[in-house]
Amino acid sequence: MKEFAQLFRALDQTTKINPKVEALANYFGRVTDRDKLWTIAILSHRRPPRSVKTSQMRHWAAEEGNVPLWLFEESYHIVGDLAETIANILPPPEGENEFALSYWIDYIIDLKGKPEEEQRMLLLDAWRTMDYAERFVFNKLITGGFRMGVSQKLMVRA
Repeated sequence: MKEFAQLFRALDQTTKINPKVEALANYFGRVTDRDKLWTIAILSHRRPPRSVKTSQMRHWAAEEGNVPLWLFEESYHIVGDLAETIANILPPPEGENEFALSYWIDYIIDLKGKPEEEQRMLLLDAWRTMDYAERFVFNKLITGGFRMGVSQKLMVRA
């Protein structure tokens, strides 16, 4: 996920075509074929199905961040983005992980249909091993709010 989070940051920081193509080409040169396919799908607005209710994510993030729910909701109102609010409110990670994008996509898909308490524990476990950028992208993927200004033509060029 670190690689994908870095790609997201690089694409988000510019509106110029050549730096975007370069970032994509560098990324595609480093990751597995499965990660390439998921990246193309995600950037083409094809995301995994939503597997966790956003209302639950809010509660769990507030609890994990030791923040009253009302304060979380006020912060969300100011920030305007649930994925970003959650990434900001969570405590620093307790560890690291080296799992790739495709691992986390499978993780997100597998959350669907699990009992609520199991979803909570799995989500907290994931958050605890991610830095801010990884959490932000991970949350974007879960909530379905992942939108990035990259055209099909740009990906083909990269």
